[in-house]
Formats: sequence, structure tokens, C-alpha cells
Amino acid sequence: MKNIEIQKLVNEHSSYTTMLNELVKSLLKTNHIKYHIVECRTKSTESLNEKIRLKNIKSVTNEITDISGIRIILYYQDDVDKVSKLITDNFEVDKPNSINKAELYDSNQFGYLSIHYIVQLNNLRKKLPEWKTFSNLKAEIQIRTVLQHSWASISHELSYKKRYEIPKELERKLFRLAGLFELADEQFLKIRDEHKKLDLSIEKLTKSNKEEQLEINSLTLKHALEKSGSIYQKIISRAYKLGFDEYDESTETEYLDDDDTQYYYSEIILVSKILSLKSLNQLELGLKENEKLIDKVFAAAVKKNDNWGAGATFLTLIASMTLLNAKELRIFSQKSGWDNDNFDCIANAIIDLKKL
Repeated sequence: MKNIEIQKLVNEHSSYTTMLNELVKSLLKTNHIKYHIVECRTKSTESLNEKIRLKNIKSVTNEITDISGIRIILYYQDDVDKVSKLITDNFEVDKPNSINKAELYDSNQFGYLSIHYIVQLNNLRKKLPEWKTFSNLKAEIQIRTVLQHSWASISHELSYKKRYEIPKELERKLFRLAGLFELADEQFLKIRDEHKKLDLSIEKLTKSNKEEQLEINSLTLKHALEKSGSIYQKIISRAYKLGFDEYDESTETEYLDDDDTQYYYSEIILVSKILSLKSLNQLELGLKENEKLIDKVFAAAVKKNDNWGAGATFLTLIASMTLLNAKELRIFSQKSGWDNDNFDCIANAIIDLKKL
């Protein structure tokens, strides 16, 4: 195959890889499957030429099936099964050339578990105008967990891909480590399931007004903030009336992502620890006693910055900060690392209003 033909094939696959990457992400999102990373790559002309030379390949289109590659890295082992079904449902899978590495190794063998599918577009998608150009192209889709990916990356760095390549002095240590990675995957799955059960039990207690039984953590705060008619809902509603820009933290916005939401939960918990509050009920009682001050702080903050986008967790954090005195605000600032103009604006407003 001439270089000009190989370059043309690589260019074609490059466009295919990009569209395939977006399609896979869309399928994951539509099916509510959270993922760590979706990676994509197209083999370079140099890499392709080297493979053709080493393996004496006669037909690139038939013998090389991974010019386009997608790698899906997931959080939990059971998500691998869900995504596998997603791939088989939405693509035409070349089963003889696809690999489930879990089936390749005996229980005492060296290796990492992942699934490699060789796929083509299914008949329905081939008929769509935007996909017609790629109807005959193949791609490799790899599916693995974060821990499986870590193992694969480290073993690749050590250049130990097969058992017979491992120095005898290191073989036992690597076998034990491989077992720990698999065990960790199983344990993370159990922890996630226990987290869900705990989440449900907290939701029931919150709905039955048993906040005195609940310690302050991110799960209890989440349900408390969502509870209709709660002190949090009242505070948040008044904040928007006083001029904060409203947005929904449960969706992606220009203001906030999920990491920020968790950060604000952590900051509310820090306030509670500084105040030695043990239960959600104690925090709520403090907020109820401080409602007038909270409103004044909100008004002062908006007056200082009239373009604040604020969600429920951020507004609850501001409200909880009104329970702190000047010394406690300094401690909070040092431990939280939240030290900017917005913090100064809120902290100064709280201190000044408490002096009145």
C-alpha cells in the first residue's frame, strides 16, 4: 500500500474517530452512565507503516482493525457490563476479533481485566447521511475501570505485558498486587451500594422530621436542602428575592459543577465543626434564630456585587457563616482556603452587622 493511500486512510479514520468519540459520550450520557474519561486516538501514518512492515500485512482495511480507537474508563465494575451491552446494542461487533481479557487468564495469571471490542456501525446508523462515509470502517473500543486502567498503565510502563516477560524475583509481588487491584474494584462497588442504602435511610429520616438523629455530613445536608418547607428552602428563596441570580445546581451551568457543590457542603460542615454543632437539628435552630441577620448579609452582598449566580449550597454556606463571630470567621478562612473578594465581602458584612 502506497504512502499516499495510507495517509488518505488515516485522514478518513481521523474524522471517524472524532465522530465516534462524540457518539460514545452521547450514548453514555443518554443512558445515565457516569464515566471517568473517554479517550480517543487515531494511529499515525508512521505507526501504521511500522505495523504493516512488522506483520507483513497485505490488506490494511481487513487486517488492521484498530486504526480508530476509543477507550472508556469507568468508576465501577458493574458499569463495564452496562457499557458492554450498550456497545453490542449500538454497533456491529466483530466477535472473533474482540477480546474479554477476563477470559484469557487463569486465576493465578498475570494480567489486567478489560474488554476490547472491534466494531463497525450498525445498519441503521450506516444509512444516516453523516455516517455513510464511514460505513466500512472498523474501530476498537476498550472498556475498563479506573483501577484496571491504572494497572494497565503501570504494567505497560514496566514493559510486562505477558507472564513470561516478568523477572522471577518480581513475579510473586506483581501477582499479589494484581489481586489487590481486583479486590479494590470489588470493594468500591460494595461501598457504592452501601452509600446508596445510607442515602435512602437518611432521606426517610429527613422526611419524618427526625433531624436530631442526623449528624451533619454531605448526605444529610443534601436531603435537608431538598426538603420542601425547610429553613434552607426559606433562606434560599429570600436570597433570590434580595437579588442573587438563581440557577439549578443539579444541571451543568456556567457557574458551578459537581465538585463545587461538594466543596460547599464541606465548607458548611467546617462551619459546624468550628461551632461544635453535632446534629443537623442544631444547625437548623441556629439558622432560624439568625434569619434577620442572614437577610441583611444577603442584601449587603448583593449591593456589593450585583451579578452573583448562587445555588442552594452556596447560599446555605453564607447563611451558616452568619453563626460565626469575627474570631471564628478568621479560623474558617484559614482552614477553608476561601480567601478572595467574595469571602471578604461576606465576612465583613457579617462582622459589621453584628456590631449594630
